Amino acid sequence: MTAIVRTQGSYTRRHGELVFGGSPWGLARLSAPARPFAKTVLSRGSGEAEPVDDVERATARLLVDRGLALPVHPPRRPRPDEVEVIVPVHGSAVPLARLLPAVHGYRVTVVDDASAVADARDIARVCADHGVRLVVLPENVGPGGARNAGLAASNDSPGAPADFVAFLDADTVPTEGWLDVLLPHFDDPAVAVVAPRVRGTVTGAGRGTVLERFESRRGGLDLGSQARRVAPGGQIGYVPTAALLVRRSALPDPPFEPGLRVGEDVDLIWRLVAAGHTVRYLPAAEVHHGVRSGLAEWSQRHAAYGTSAVPLEDRHPGRLAPVTWGWPGLVMLLGSLVAVGGRGPVRRMGVVVAAGGAAVQLGTSVRRFHRQGLPVSGGAEVALLGLRSEVTAVGNALRREWWPLGAAALVVSVAPASRARQVARAVVVLALVPTMPDTLQAARHWVHDRVSRDGTARDAGAALDPVRHLVLRLVADAAYGTGVLRAAVRSRRWAVLRPRLRQRAT
Repeated sequence: MTAIVRTQGSYTRRHGELVFGGSPWGLARLSAPARPFAKTVLSRGSGEAEPVDDVERATARLLVDRGLALPVHPPRRPRPDEVEVIVPVHGSAVPLARLLPAVHGYRVTVVDDASAVADARDIARVCADHGVRLVVLPENVGPGGARNAGLAASNDSPGAPADFVAFLDADTVPTEGWLDVLLPHFDDPAVAVVAPRVRGTVTGAGRGTVLERFESRRGGLDLGSQARRVAPGGQIGYVPTAALLVRRSALPDPPFEPGLRVGEDVDLIWRLVAAGHTVRYLPAAEVHHGVRSGLAEWSQRHAAYGTSAVPLEDRHPGRLAPVTWGWPGLVMLLGSLVAVGGRGPVRRMGVVVAAGGAAVQLGTSVRRFHRQGLPVSGGAEVALLGLRSEVTAVGNALRREWWPLGAAALVVSVAPASRARQVARAVVVLALVPTMPDTLQAARHWVHDRVSRDGTARDAGAALDPVRHLVLRLVADAAYGTGVLRAAVRSRRWAVLRPRLRQRAT
């Protein structure tokens, strides 16, 4: 195996005996021979490490398979016949005209998803100008159906189909060398999909609109700056098909569920992972996408993402629950709220209940580790991390699926002094705490972009001040939650709103 590098959040304890992290997050105990190499790879601040013998290669394979580390590959330019680009388009041909020069030299199939007559004429002209194949659909089938049609057309073309397929939305523009970064990861036969980072485009030479500046740092399709293994329940649970490189032979038939017009990318990734394939996210490769022009249209798009929750829940039961609780974590949270809002004996009772919930979580985890012959310190760490994860999930739900509760708490928090106001303020803090790392990062970007090293102010470029960044983050979250609520009410399917309770504490 090639050299590997640690993924953020992965680490060891007890001289490499226990490894924490990965995607989805987990804990593993390593044999004594594997520990030195694992400790070398997973030490904070460590760089690349290349295995040199069979034990280290087996350890590296384990770390990669669990998402604790990722292989490091030098870029490699694809051959022109190695990748086929499939582009679904509906509407204006202007974005398509910007995209096609960026994929010149590769096989390209454009699928016109039943655009209006005038737009269809322009799309045909643009495709002819760039010498790419055009497939015209008589009825609109949505982006997933259009990609299916493009893939079928490429399979039927003369000559051998390309081994890899790059799906690109018409309003995207890949940066130079994006395929060079992604393609080498397919040297591992287990890898089915590798995805770049998708960032909003700042148009023109100036600062860009507020929405463009937000989307360039934290857009709805932007999964961040950390490379990850992609898996349901992991830090990155899916990757968008706005820009995706896939192994053709790994795709199911049909690749995209015809009944899904939104969320078809999530469904595909989850099915591939369930089938045993590996999916990776590599932000070193970047693709830019167009940003909705107005706040209303932008919010509606986030709401549309939320409407996919119900059909996805039908196809993947239990994965769309906003929160997964253990009983001890739920008891701890409720006890904390009682302690915040109560007085005298009631407050003391809340403190006792919260402490009891935390103690049960801690004791259960430590006892399970002891029975399995594992260090009890690892059990304590797992218990505390589990409680933190549950509290964070509740905070996220209060901004998304449960945003009406979060909004009500915000209103009550500024009301005249009362016990309810104290509880409401605690709920507001609970909802906002998970946004703090992102907001602090936005503040760092903003300060860095506004002030040069010599202290002189300059144009802020794509950076956005942390206040507006946070406000837009809250709007995006609430819009997504509105979509989930709308879909749940219309279908009377409530699983996407209900918390899920585990039967045993962790």
